[in-house]
Amino acid sequence: MIVGRDVNIEIKDLERELAKMASRIRKDFTERGPVDTRVVIMNHFIILKFTAKFTKPEAFMLEHMQSHSSQIFAEYKLKLAQMMREDFSPVFSYIHLGLKIEDIETMFFGTDFAEQVTVFKMNKDVEGLLKNDAINMP
Repeated sequence: MIVGRDVNIEIKDLERELAKMASRIRKDFTERGPVDTRVVIMNHFIILKFTAKFTKPEAFMLEHMQSHSSQIFAEYKLKLAQMMREDFSPVFSYIHLGLKIEDIETMFFGTDFAEQVTVFKMNKDVEGLLKNDAINMP
């Protein structure tokens, strides 16, 4: 750790780098990037927020799935979470050997589903690892 440097700056640096990586991962998956990507680290949690611009057919499909009486939207979110787990696990493993996703939840907000928030519950306290200088920057 750099002496005299505020830990919050280091957390913000890691959050910024993870946001950049998340934007690239999303762009690879959807073939267009999000409008905005933010990451917040809080203890065992890494919170990822995408702001996206869906086409009208995509927004219609998401709205239809959510309003459908079956579990189709819940299944879609589970499959999306699984893909995110596969994409982000190597990143988290790189920033700290043994850092793993324990749980993942994805939620959508807004009438056009523009806000996607994914919460990763990690097996280790990421803030604590950062404070102990046990994190590699991605």
